[in-house]
Amino acid sequence: MTFETFIPARAKFVLELIGDAPPDFETTEEKFLEIQPECSYTVAEDLNKVTGTFDAILIQSPFVGTLSQKKLVPLLKKVAKHIKDNGTLIFTLDNIGHADNIAALMEGKPPKFRVTITRDELQEAIEEAGLNVLRSLNAGRGVKVKRQLADLLQTDMAVFVYIFTACKNVPPKKTLIQTLIGEGTVCAPTRVHIPNSFFMTEQNVFIVSSPVGKPYKLFEQEQFDQRIFINQRMCFPSFAVGLDFFNVLREKEILFISEMDDHPVLWESEYEKTAWINFRAVHAIQTSTPYLADFLSQFNPHVTVFANQLRRLPPPRDFDAEFKKKKTTTIFFGALNRDGDFIEILPMLNKLAKQYGNKLAFKILSRKNLFDALESDNKTFIGDMRKYEGQFVSYDEYEAAIRDSDIAILPLRDNEFNRSKSDLKFIECAGNGTVVLASPVVYANSIDEGKTGFIYRDEREFTNKLNLLIKNKNLRRMVAEKAYDYVRFERLMSQHYEERLDWYRELLARLPELTKEAAARIGKYIPQFREEIAKFRARFPKDSEQSLIDRTDSQDGAEIIIPD
Repeated sequence: MTFETFIPARAKFVLELIGDAPPDFETTEEKFLEIQPECSYTVAEDLNKVTGTFDAILIQSPFVGTLSQKKLVPLLKKVAKHIKDNGTLIFTLDNIGHADNIAALMEGKPPKFRVTITRDELQEAIEEAGLNVLRSLNAGRGVKVKRQLADLLQTDMAVFVYIFTACKNVPPKKTLIQTLIGEGTVCAPTRVHIPNSFFMTEQNVFIVSSPVGKPYKLFEQEQFDQRIFINQRMCFPSFAVGLDFFNVLREKEILFISEMDDHPVLWESEYEKTAWINFRAVHAIQTSTPYLADFLSQFNPHVTVFANQLRRLPPPRDFDAEFKKKKTTTIFFGALNRDGDFIEILPMLNKLAKQYGNKLAFKILSRKNLFDALESDNKTFIGDMRKYEGQFVSYDEYEAAIRDSDIAILPLRDNEFNRSKSDLKFIECAGNGTVVLASPVVYANSIDEGKTGFIYRDEREFTNKLNLLIKNKNLRRMVAEKAYDYVRFERLMSQHYEERLDWYRELLARLPELTKEAAARIGKYIPQFREEIAKFRARFPKDSEQSLIDRTDSQDGAEIIIPD
């Protein structure tokens, strides 16, 4: 098990202390360097040769697990001298009471874990060393034991390792980022889950997320000093429901943000019937592209762009090894709801498929009927017919298909919806060493023509440039390597997530002012929804205990506070 998700992703200097670890011990270095490739990462058995200070120190179980309290506390004090003032310490402790360990001891075999201290003893030592515990977590692994044994031993038999994070100075305010997920399959991984995983590495930042329709609760200020509620792509069913949301969050002094990464034009009628309250009744909006920001700013002036980034940097492609195999040139196309974009290039792809025969292969992730329309015997369907008519697979399968291809086709027709799209597919391809041939819509703003990828503007350019890429593997390699460097130095989440946290904190500092502005924005539309508001008041009195999610799912709502 590795612990890269607990190390602050911004960390440029990391120390991992492994003690007398067994020969098969896996350090976290390789995995963390995928997240933060600019990090200087040091792995040491002890402190004897360690110099300088670090942004994060990972203290592994073999380093502390067999020490007595008398030895442990002074050792941790020495470790703390090597952590920066704003640095984070991460402790791991194998569970002496895990079922595997107990089973080995009962069978007269050596224990699985060389541990003699308990979780509570480690926590006491951390605190006695003058450090502040930030988090205490358990990592489990499924086990099967007899009930009598579990009752007798009364240990956390399924807990594989205990994890603590700590700091040496007074920690920052406890901040909660809570997200209501309206679209969980395609958009949430990039727009919610990846940023959240980075936020959680920061001191006293906590994360909660729930899909629409599932129970959730709003937390009080006594639990978290600062609270942020993000509505990701959930369209309020009525004006009154959106107003109700705003009023509940206003009363609890929670920062309310809308997350939107697609052009609302596809759902325009739904938004119009609610006076676009999704974007008016929030303190601010976060989105993925400048084009979207321009559109959304007509409803709310506080719009900020956070471009999509990669969570990790994949290993570089070994082009020398690939060229030695003399493999077929493979073209990849994969996208959701881009039927028209694919159909436009289909005649040209069919012509090339006929021209090159078995020298050209295709990997297609799209609707099955589009795959069937591709006239090639050397093609592979990547999709899962159980999801979005074959247009969706797991991210690992998607990334593997890109990485196993030489060229990726990224067509986008010029229309209002497509102009708001992000360049995520380009950086996914670039990170996996696949050269892109893309439309100018969206991608012309990111691709350095002929250096990090290629742009086509008509059928002739598409055919000529694709022919060039099919025939010239050295050109593909040169462009792929430059695109990979672009991702490495500019398009990783570790380089950008702090901007988002800083923005949240700026908004929190202005919360009363922003709340007043939002109330004024939606107050203008109260008169045209008076009848709807009256129905709300009748169904949900102010002292109603019905949950906010129940109100959201209904076509009615709760008590409405009409802005001044």
